[in-house]
Amino acid sequence: AISDTAYKVTTSDNIYFEIEKDSKFLEPQKFPAQRFAMGEVKERLEGAYISFDKLPENVQDSVVRGEEYLHSSAYPKDGVIKESVKMVQMVYSPNSGSRLDVQIKRKEIVSQDQAKAYNHQFTPVEFKKMVDEGKHVAFEGRSNDGELFTKLAYYEPKLNDIRTKPALSANTYLYGQQLTRPQADAMNKGVETKITIERTKKGPLTYMVSWSPKAERFITKSMEKAKAKETGTEKAIEKSGEKKKRQPNNAISM
Repeated sequence: AISDTAYKVTTSDNIYFEIEKDSKFLEPQKFPAQRFAMGEVKERLEGAYISFDKLPENVQDSVVRGEEYLHSSAYPKDGVIKESVKMVQMVYSPNSGSRLDVQIKRKEIVSQDQAKAYNHQFTPVEFKKMVDEGKHVAFEGRSNDGELFTKLAYYEPKLNDIRTKPALSANTYLYGQQLTRPQADAMNKGVETKITIERTKKGPLTYMVSWSPKAERFITKSMEKAKAKETGTEKAIEKSGEKKKRQPNNAISM
């Protein structure tokens, strides 16, 4: 606070402004991970015919954190009950501000020729990787103004459709440390990457790191756990090999 009546605020884009403590546009933060104001989220959801007040508290908290929420509802039409399923998520852009992203479930599974996003037509290889293999792909999108940017995409069976998320960049932080461009590019492609966090209470710590665009979270494994997993896999392969070597003898003896 800069005075008894006003706050000085700094945004993530380093924009500074002052706001009165009793301003109707000021809302106290409920918890540290909250990214969007409750009032704004409530207004946006109501615009999508979803009552914020009727949602469970844990779902409300999830939405204001910027996490996606799958909403199902039923309504009468032509004498029968129809179901409406949509994924909603609050998103933020430095250019356009915050908005509610709404994606409605397809009636049938999306086909390869229908799989498009940000003026990009997904190739048969990309489509197969997402739909058949359950992996994500990095692709180059293009705005209507011709601006190029990287996005991540994966198949969401709950929507019968392709879903897109922001890609990692050199502006992304992991445990307070900025990613390098090669690290971001590798994880965007689904490659588990070795990253050393230089400044921790225990000194430099190294992890094997991957990125889940669906959960929008890093998945980290300590080097000890990664090595233990590799050792366990090697032992399993060795045991499997021993069994295969013994099997012919057993078969012959019979």
